[in-house]
Amino acid sequence: MSSIRSLALLALSTGFASLSAAQASGSGSTTRYWDCCKGSCSWPGKADVSSPVQMCGINDTPLSDPNEKSASDGGNGYMCSDQSPWAVNETMSYGFAAVNIPGGSEASWCCACYELTFTSEKVAGKKMIVQATNTGADLAGGQFDLAMPGGGVGIYNACTKQWGAPAQGWGEQYGGIATDECDTFPSALQPGCSWRFDWFGNSDNPDVDWKQVTCPKALTDKTGCIRQGETPTGGDEGSDEPSTPKPKPTTAAPPASSSPAAASSYAAPASSSAAAESSSVAAASSYGASSASSAAAVSSSADYSSTKEAPTGYGSMSAPASSASYAAPEESCEVEYVYENEL
Repeated sequence: MSSIRSLALLALSTGFASLSAAQASGSGSTTRYWDCCKGSCSWPGKADVSSPVQMCGINDTPLSDPNEKSASDGGNGYMCSDQSPWAVNETMSYGFAAVNIPGGSEASWCCACYELTFTSEKVAGKKMIVQATNTGADLAGGQFDLAMPGGGVGIYNACTKQWGAPAQGWGEQYGGIATDECDTFPSALQPGCSWRFDWFGNSDNPDVDWKQVTCPKALTDKTGCIRQGETPTGGDEGSDEPSTPKPKPTTAAPPASSSPAAASSYAAPASSSAAAESSSVAAASSYGASSASSAAAVSSSADYSSTKEAPTGYGSMSAPASSASYAAPEESCEVEYVYENEL
């Protein structure tokens, strides 16, 4: 009898744990970055997932070895260009972010998805679902560092090596470009760059209300990373954007020339991000059922656990944005904020 009772208690406690994770919610902030580095969640063993977040080589094609070092540490591991944001419809976008959720760790963050409701700036009232592909000890609790090309490289810059970007990345090192010059970017990065000035309204670090949700299949199809026990929404019910098969993963090749001339002559491969502007409203409604169930979750204000305040804005470069790039402990590519009084 005691063993049955123990099993029942175990099942009950497990159920409560799952419910608690699904109901994680709070208020927080956003920043922006694009440093081209391999993300933290691309390393094996970070969380109980189907596979680490897909990374790419210098030619923007997927790599098969998750232990390949980050380009910031002399390796050939880069962020894939199709891990850029795109609009699903006028009020919903999908994308990726480096995150820090209060009370958790990489084991609970990596490849989890969060629905953000923007509460300030021009984007206020719109929603975005992001999958966590990166993390950072220097991010404040409840902070989402949104990955968007041209968002600033921060401390670690692999974009010059991969794409021939200027020495400090495109635009300012912190915050990136201030005006729409996305047509000068490599073709694979242009849709994600333009998203910022179109759907996002060039908003500057908007605040958000957030909650954890089941990942849309459109996101997990790009990263290849699904958390244990989770079934992504969407799939056969509809596609959130035209599907473009990914190239077959390859082993790392020796890094190519890092000169801008070499990068500018590189013809970016076709990727699903090329079709990022095209989306299906039907897919957004297919997600709605899952989102609605999460909406019933008890929402509470996030308890900011970081000892350092999140930047409040950098439209005029008064407070530099983040450099959200990671590498394993032996790597040099970590998330770190630099403020003007530290420069």
